[in-house]
Amino acid sequence: MNRTSISDLKLKAKDQLLGNYGIATGSFALLFVFIYTLIAIVMSAFTYTLRQDLYLGGTMTLAQDIEVSIIGIIIGAISVTFSVGYIQIMRKIALGEQPFISDLFHVFKNHPDKVIIISLILGGAQFILLLPATIVKSQVFGQTMNDFDAKNFLLWVILYLAGFIISFIIDIMLALSFLIYLDDPSESVSHMVKTSVEMMKGNKFRYFYMLLSFIGYWALGVLSCGLAFIWVVPYQTMTTVEFYLDLKGDVYEC
Repeated sequence: MNRTSISDLKLKAKDQLLGNYGIATGSFALLFVFIYTLIAIVMSAFTYTLRQDLYLGGTMTLAQDIEVSIIGIIIGAISVTFSVGYIQIMRKIALGEQPFISDLFHVFKNHPDKVIIISLILGGAQFILLLPATIVKSQVFGQTMNDFDAKNFLLWVILYLAGFIISFIIDIMLALSFLIYLDDPSESVSHMVKTSVEMMKGNKFRYFYMLLSFIGYWALGVLSCGLAFIWVVPYQTMTTVEFYLDLKGDVYEC
């Protein structure tokens, strides 16, 4: 199979965005507002208590670490409904269809439970894989920064890196699940997950390389105090859509 190179996919993504930057950047700005507001509301009460503990010279307890992780999973599951709506806007542009700002709410009208379940699978896998490192972390730092336990530090690093790497691989394997959902929301979650895994066979490193190619752009986003992200995120999202459409074409040709 002759797959399109990542550089060509990125060029195609730029071409697709020409003349569509208004809705691409405008909808991303709204997406950011929705997600930022959600995070601020949900985390405000918890972070106030946490800050009080840290100001007193303490560190996060194991229970607080787990609570933060669970809250993060819940926020992620809700936030992803808007994020997939944004992907729908990029998908429509790529397919030559007319996108609308209202597409940000596409998931809410089309089996939102399936998107949330996929998000929970990803978040839950990460939580379980990083749990050993989280448990050891409480042994490393103790109750205060002065209780730092050097003998467990190496174990914590190893467990964290192992959990992160495996979690990242799972993320890549399921990276196309939401685009598969957008193609047909009536399909089962198991179908979406299995199809993503199948499509990623032999393409995981290619996808990883695509992500690496945007590191410079993300650095630019940080250096610009976030302003460049209003261009970087649409660009990367469109490239991901083109990556999926390229693989989808191979599947249909087989």
